[in-house]
Amino acid sequence: MNNQLEYAFINSGRIKASEIVNWLLSHGISSVTTDDLATLLSIPKNHVPQRMAAHKRRNEIITPAQGLWIPVSPEYMTWGAPPAIEIINAMMNYLKTAYYIGWLSAAELHGASHNAPQVFQVAVSKAIRDRAVGRSRFHFFFREHIKQMPLIQIETKSGMVFVSSKETTLLDINNDIGIVGGIDNAANLVIELCDVSGTDMDALVKVSELYPLTALRRLGFLLEKFTKTPGLYKLKEACEKRNASTSILDPQWSPVGYLDTNWKIKVNREVFPDV
Repeated sequence: MNNQLEYAFINSGRIKASEIVNWLLSHGISSVTTDDLATLLSIPKNHVPQRMAAHKRRNEIITPAQGLWIPVSPEYMTWGAPPAIEIINAMMNYLKTAYYIGWLSAAELHGASHNAPQVFQVAVSKAIRDRAVGRSRFHFFFREHIKQMPLIQIETKSGMVFVSSKETTLLDINNDIGIVGGIDNAANLVIELCDVSGTDMDALVKVSELYPLTALRRLGFLLEKFTKTPGLYKLKEACEKRNASTSILDPQWSPVGYLDTNWKIKVNREVFPDV
């Protein structure tokens, strides 16, 4: 039981199961465990699911992970659950997993909203199964070096969440073309992210050390072709420091194409952004 919950519990009288959701919401408590509920209701741990069953049927409380309970405020009951961004931090903390919101979901939070994501995409430090919670569908992708990645924190109603920095997002997009819907959509996102605000090329080069050379080359090619990003020579120098054969622009396409000598990337298809 965390300090906030313990303090609220000590200063409350006996809590009935029928009142527990309203009690949690009124005390600003966004998540509890099965152990917490057993303590709050003064019941055995194995009785908690039965006592919460009626609340679950009415979408008043949800369990996005076994043993984790999140009360649902009235404005989200018709959704069946709070939005994904209000759930993710509590769920990852409970599962003891480092994470960040990434790819399309991060791009939207950074202002690139041309293609609103249909799923909530999250990088995680260990394997976690995808799941649907209310209207939200979570897709989890294992990612190494999460604790080394530049991240930002965004405030939410339930607290805060970790989101990939714009530079991390740009590289994730170009490293994982399949996750973002192909090279054309990757180009859309690169254009939009660069239109929102300038790109910190020094920060981009620094985090690029954690990515395959192909991701750097692909991003450099798209930045040069579709944006007016200054300082691209820094990214090019970072590419040239690595000794590797040429890369493929679109890994989902035939490898036949011409070689872009600036970025040493084989342009195996034309790119058609629609922003």
